[in-house]
Amino acid sequence: MPKAAEKVYLSIGRHEHYGYGDTAILRTDMLTAFQTGRLLKNILPPCATIYFSPIERATETARFQALGMACSHLLESDFLREDTPKFEVRKFFNRLLELTDASVRYYHFVTHLPVAEKLGLPFLGAGDVCLLTADNWSDMLGENYKLQTIRAPQVDVALWRKIQQTPDSLECLSADEIYGLLQQ
Repeated sequence: MPKAAEKVYLSIGRHEHYGYGDTAILRTDMLTAFQTGRLLKNILPPCATIYFSPIERATETARFQALGMACSHLLESDFLREDTPKFEVRKFFNRLLELTDASVRYYHFVTHLPVAEKLGLPFLGAGDVCLLTADNWSDMLGENYKLQTIRAPQVDVALWRKIQQTPDSLECLSADEIYGLLQQ
């Protein structure tokens, strides 16, 4: 049986809540996405790549999660759009896993509920993540994995203090300004 250090992981997350027009996702959800990324960074090996749907709310969620994960390799994929046929979604994942080198241990995906359903995953609320853990990529490809659901975290007080904002003051900032505060 492989040691935990040898296991491989996929995390498949749903985008955060829709924004109100001037942002793709809610401003507080930008903080939630960042915290989700930090959580994943703390419990998993370094993420090789974050794949995301080209739909703006998924793109923005991926950007803030990547910041929390300290992952700079993001790739947009049309296969992660909510209207992608089930066969194409599965083909994308299968092909990626078939071509993955043994040195890679973790990928993250930001997509939509219909894509998670096409993969046979449980219901995901906005910002929730399914974590799949397998002994190797062949087992992952064969769907021989352990599945856990990680619920979107509440924004903690320490983060509010760090960025020196309140929910009301956050509403006056752009997505880029919030991103900049989180980078500090």
